[in-house]
Amino acid sequence: MNRNLMSASAAAFVIVFAAAGAEPAFEVASITPCPSGTPAPPMEHAGITNWVAPGGRFTARATTVVFLMEWAYGMQPWQHSDGPGWLSTDRFDVVAKSDHDATETEMKQMARTLLMERFGLRLHRELKEMPAYVISAGKIAPKLFPPKDGETHEMRFAMTPGPDQKTGVFHIDAMRYTLAQLADVFARRMDRVIVNRTGMDGEYDFKLNLTPDENHPGPVDQTLLLEALRQQIGLDVRSEKTLVDYYMIEGAEKAALTN
Repeated sequence: MNRNLMSASAAAFVIVFAAAGAEPAFEVASITPCPSGTPAPPMEHAGITNWVAPGGRFTARATTVVFLMEWAYGMQPWQHSDGPGWLSTDRFDVVAKSDHDATETEMKQMARTLLMERFGLRLHRELKEMPAYVISAGKIAPKLFPPKDGETHEMRFAMTPGPDQKTGVFHIDAMRYTLAQLADVFARRMDRVIVNRTGMDGEYDFKLNLTPDENHPGPVDQTLLLEALRQQIGLDVRSEKTLVDYYMIEGAEKAALTN
């Protein structure tokens, strides 16, 4: 990936991304447009995917280019500009394979190459000051637990109904989740970016219980989520303006999408 420094001010800098032959790439890849009106996969709104499989296999069904881009670059919805309208509306089935049993990190690098080569995606990254929720470790150790042997990366959701069947407790059970991945999931329910400054890079298990009330009737209301991070996990959460990575989409095009 060719990175050219465009500006070196103290407040911001720009890095341009361009395709290069030496970039990691899938051995084979097929991209098929979905019929108009194809619905979003059930967990896309939460940023949860299950695209990477053993043996170097990658399968993303009914994804948009924007969602694939967010996954590949590890960006939250508030961290990029808008591009051509079809990037966030048209859906595609992407089926690909690496020439080795690639890790998810390697798969993300290959997906970046795919986006550039097959969709002509052009973007650059800059630092931008914007409102954010910043999470950091509190005064006591966060209530996070090491993963159990044999667990896979997964987040489960369940509801325990209340006596009137209209209220209840919403349960989130996460296994092998990093705090960066948790921030990405929660940011999709917020009005701003979540910045992880905990310094904790490992995978963890944790549970959250969210109880809606008349002021916050939604089970994944952002106030409930922020309080759960504070009270149930023990993280410090504060709102502030800070510099974050921001991606400007310069263009994209529908090109030859199949092999």
